[in-house]
Amino acid sequence: MSRTLDIFVDLPQEIEHLIKELELILALKFELVSDGTDNWYEFRNSTITLTVGKHDFENDRDIKFEEYPYNLSIKALNISNELDRQKWRDDFASYVFQKLKATESYRLMLVDDLQVKLEEFAPLVKV
Repeated sequence: MSRTLDIFVDLPQEIEHLIKELELILALKFELVSDGTDNWYEFRNSTITLTVGKHDFENDRDIKFEEYPYNLSIKALNISNELDRQKWRDDFASYVFQKLKATESYRLMLVDDLQVKLEEFAPLVKV
């Protein structure tokens, strides 16, 4: 099973606001997806899927999931070589994280496979 990299975003607004921001920042188009129980947004091409939604993960050690209401989950698709698949996933997750970080608008946390916190970012408070 393919591992994910996840970016957790702290944003007080509704998810639709985050989706509009992501579409503008990343120049991507998200689609609303539903499985009958949950709704989420998704961008998918031939090599990457990026899903965006609320989550219900509980804090785990130093990973404070509960402080970040939104989860962006990145997974590589249709790449048979594990190292290539990992590189595509890591590169795209880094791109998204850096683009969000550059806005200096959100608290962010990057997590590998929901197990290892790789990076956190908090914008400076403007006075």
